Amino acid sequence: MKKPENQFIAETFVSVADAKCVVDQLCARCCAYCLSIGEDGVDRLLAFEDVRATLRPADGGLLMRVEGRDLILFYGVRMLLQGQLETVATIATTAVEWQPLRGSRA
Repeated sequence: MKKPENQFIAETFVSVADAKCVVDQLCARCCAYCLSIGEDGVDRLLAFEDVRATLRPADGGLLMRVEGRDLILFYGVRMLLQGQLETVATIATTAVEWQPLRGSRA
């Protein structure tokens, strides 16, 4: 994937138990939709067409970040991650609240 000049960037932190296991399960469920899945330290990097997602296990939960140039794909990847997260972890339905990053158009 070309490194996009990302216009749309959002992230969320979700409280989950065993975040590393949740990341592994999310990657397994999303691999059919990704161009590639890579690693950078503890981060998992999911590459889609003009969108990338970073999954980072953290103390007490999971940090997810989505960046992209195409608005429809950007929201599609967010929905994919959120929907799959609800199948692999017990979370409150209001637990996933995406926040646009400063300067982003998301």
